[in-house]
Amino acid sequence: MIELLVVIAIIAILAAMLLPALAAAKSKALQANCVSNTKQLQLGWVMYATESQDVMLPNSPYRNGGNGNESWCPNAGDLTAAMDWINKIGNTNTAPFAGTILAPYMGNQLGVYRCPADSVPSKNGFRVRSYSMQGQVGNLYCHGGNGSSPQGTLDFNPGFKAYIKISDITGGPGPSDVIVFLEEHPDSMLNGVNDGYLQVESKNGTFPDVPGSNHKWNCGMSFVDGHSEMHKWITPVLKVPVTPNPPSPLSSINAGNQNADWVWFTTHCASPQ
Repeated sequence: MIELLVVIAIIAILAAMLLPALAAAKSKALQANCVSNTKQLQLGWVMYATESQDVMLPNSPYRNGGNGNESWCPNAGDLTAAMDWINKIGNTNTAPFAGTILAPYMGNQLGVYRCPADSVPSKNGFRVRSYSMQGQVGNLYCHGGNGSSPQGTLDFNPGFKAYIKISDITGGPGPSDVIVFLEEHPDSMLNGVNDGYLQVESKNGTFPDVPGSNHKWNCGMSFVDGHSEMHKWITPVLKVPVTPNPPSPLSSINAGNQNADWVWFTTHCASPQ
């Protein structure tokens, strides 16, 4: 009996040593998969611009910027693409993605639209899309700035560039620093305005839409020059646990304009006009 207990104790110790290593390996694999996804999206983005006289792949804000066949992802104004925490058809409906202008560059690889670490499903299954495009890029249809309704990017973030062409990116940040695709926090994405456009605010210290942190507070993202990487948030403000069907949707976060994550993020979205 004593020998058996000793063997059991040794097995327990070995398991306790092994499980964290396995968990770390799984986390690294999910991060690598996410980086691969954003890399594929970014390659499609670059190929579109190459074939379109340097015009960026159009973004997809809610009710502004065209339907899916005019932007990179199905627009939430299309009820077949709208998502929520419950049973909306857009959670799992892949059909609208086939009609987007990004689709020909994706080779029907629909898995690239979803972060593998987006692990909290809606009631009818895992959602098709986890990534959004930050709002300062792809402004062919949603540049705004003329006070019209619906508003555009220059209305949402006055004083900062709303890029239409890659050649619009001059000075700092440069192409290797300007974010394009990134994870969006599920509670932010499903807040009733679940479009493919992640709004940016560069003056008052707020996140109107909230970047994701699915990878132990890391966020997968791609950049204009074509590379993708994981970025780790360093302050608690973006370390927000996912709450399925929250009573108060995560529509914005007030971080303060001295918050390190807000400063890093906004300076990697656009330069002042």
